[in-house]
Amino acid sequence: MSVILGYSDNSVKLFVKGADTSMLKLIDKSLNTDILQATKAHLHSYSSVGLRTLVIGIRDLDASEFEQWHSAFEVASTALMGRAALLRKVAINIERNLCILGATAIEDKLQQGVPESIESLRTAGIKVWVLTGDKQETAISIGYSSKLLTSNMIQIIINTNNRESCRRRLQDALVMSRQHNSEGSSGSVSTLALIVDGTSLVYILDNELEEEVSDIEFVMCLECILCL
Repeated sequence: MSVILGYSDNSVKLFVKGADTSMLKLIDKSLNTDILQATKAHLHSYSSVGLRTLVIGIRDLDASEFEQWHSAFEVASTALMGRAALLRKVAINIERNLCILGATAIEDKLQQGVPESIESLRTAGIKVWVLTGDKQETAISIGYSSKLLTSNMIQIIINTNNRESCRRRLQDALVMSRQHNSEGSSGSVSTLALIVDGTSLVYILDNELEEEVSDIEFVMCLECILCL
């Protein structure tokens, strides 16, 4: 999400906030490299304890660049056909080469009774899926606080960037699942939890791979991209 502000000295600034997965691609890597590395470390630290994070960037706009953006925005916002696509294009053209301003982290507490409800559902043998809009580390932390994950679970994490790699990881997970099911008939064994990032989730929900995950308990982590 972005906002453009004009100041009394006639300067114009663009402020952009969003998830680190999208924002760090927009940062000018030649600027504030030390701050960028420190921010990445802070984001990892925040998400590891379950905090929800955002990155904020800033860029100065000169008068001509602002006027070009404003004209393009007016045309896009009043278009009768393809308005959403035109607005996205206008946003992409200006949301670039940002200077990193910092990051925010907030605690998003669960409502009362949520962990107990999830625990009861799992005890009853009901498969529970959790879909979050957070970083993977945050999703795992929330999994523990909501009692979806427990310390005796074996976590299978899938972070892949192509279909075949995702297929192989799923097949490995299924082998482990079947092995645990057979061991479970003779005694108590650890439960499996599958943790999936956003890119892998796209492949998993494809019809070609969807049937391969029907027998595994899921913790879903979806890294959202926020855009104008």
